[in-house]
Amino acid sequence: MINIEIKQWTSHHNHFMYSLLLYCESNRMVFKVKINESLSSVGIVIKYNEKIAYLDYSDDFHFSDMPEKYDFYYKRSLKREHMRHNIFPLNFQVNFAYHPYKMALKMPLDFNFIKQSKVEFSRAIDFLKITNMSHFSMLLSKFKNSSTANNGRVIFCTRLWDPKNTNDEEEKIRRERQNFFRINACRIIKANYKNSFVGVFDSELARKLCPELIFNSKVLSKKAYLEELLKADICIADDGLKDSAGWKIGEYLMLGKAVITTPLNVYISDFYEGKNYMVLTNRASFEELPEKIDFLLEDDKYKQMGLNNKNWSEKYLFPNSYIENILKNLK
Repeated sequence: MINIEIKQWTSHHNHFMYSLLLYCESNRMVFKVKINESLSSVGIVIKYNEKIAYLDYSDDFHFSDMPEKYDFYYKRSLKREHMRHNIFPLNFQVNFAYHPYKMALKMPLDFNFIKQSKVEFSRAIDFLKITNMSHFSMLLSKFKNSSTANNGRVIFCTRLWDPKNTNDEEEKIRRERQNFFRINACRIIKANYKNSFVGVFDSELARKLCPELIFNSKVLSKKAYLEELLKADICIADDGLKDSAGWKIGEYLMLGKAVITTPLNVYISDFYEGKNYMVLTNRASFEELPEKIDFLLEDDKYKQMGLNNKNWSEKYLFPNSYIENILKNLK
């Protein structure tokens, strides 16, 4: 029996929870989910073989709990210098789903818990797919139907974050830099590569700063985005909130795509520049994108990088490996 404790069910939990569901089905094991009000909303506690592990899915580099409380502490946004004897990386995160209705039935039937987790419950039982799509989980099966054979098509679908919506001065500056890169990256790719799909999601800020880049449909659903992503070979990534790696790069890797990214601030296991990704000088270096893209297009180098990333994902991101990498320390 694997005992899982969470405060509420959010999209941050999906990669682990759905992976665990498949893992337990594959290995004829059982897990039980309990409520722990003392936890952070981005935390998960695992109790197995009389050992306790904590999974920290925070975007922030700060720890959402104290590592010394647990036998093992796994963190998504982890800097190399923060690694210690019991601290390990969770690597990239992907928001996918596997039999979501089954997952809903595994959750505690508690009124307050369901109320706090209503967004994920509604998505899990939404057979007609009418709920908000911005963080909708893509079905795991979609990640197994991808190929890198689209003539080097480039993709970068992104959103802007309004600096006015935060009181943190550091975050204001971060968002301004982020928006600068995202807008100019879309513009330079669009100007140089006809075989590309780039743009920004509609918002008041996008209408003000780059109306020509807003997707024609105004609302690009997760389903539509995935269809475009499946047709791409070279994918652009940049830092998300708090300068940590966003979910987008994990999606690229699971689909076996070549990646060009701004510098990574997180520690990722066995993930190497040149083999798994190409890196820009800094998070403002949008002008370097054509050079990096052309390098990957030459002799179809993007195909080998895509294969490298598919292999890496099989080892670190797909459900059975993802859970096994966590549980191996608890056995």
